Amino acid sequence: MNLEDIKNVQDVYQFIDENIEYGWIDIDGKKHLNTMKEFRKLYRTLSIDEILRYKLGTCIDQVNLMHYLLSKLKIKNKMFCCRIFEPDDYGNLEEEEHMHCFILYYENNKVYHMEHPNFEKKGIFEYNSESEAINSIVDYYIKLRGGKDSPTKEFFEVPIGISFKEFNKYINHI
Repeated sequence: MNLEDIKNVQDVYQFIDENIEYGWIDIDGKKHLNTMKEFRKLYRTLSIDEILRYKLGTCIDQVNLMHYLLSKLKIKNKMFCCRIFEPDDYGNLEEEEHMHCFILYYENNKVYHMEHPNFEKKGIFEYNSESEAINSIVDYYIKLRGGKDSPTKEFFEVPIGISFKEFNKYINHI
């Protein structure tokens, strides 16, 4: 499937599922697939063109791509980030990241969650309201993180070329 073949939400999901792997490109241009080792030190957000060229992305990048494709179809959507709060100056670059970005879209008076980066929960999930969707998704990550709170914020863009720490700071100041 090519970009020009995308005509609806199912096509968006199919395109991403067929073309985008979970991974990231580090500051030296090295590809990392299905691993978060040294993510805090070396990750930088990708542009839409880079995601499509490298055929990979983290949850941050994949949600940005979904947002781009859904917006091209004029389908209302919102991007969210849930994470264990870290202050702007948090400096433990060895710690695992505790963040997940997700997207909701809105059709036929329903709310849908399109999930691809979380390989254990891929798919499109239907909810009756935005709050029901957010609560369900965030509760999943709270359980996954051993009960630690996961403050969630809507964000509106993904600045290109920023580090994990810079993205966290961006989310802190929305």
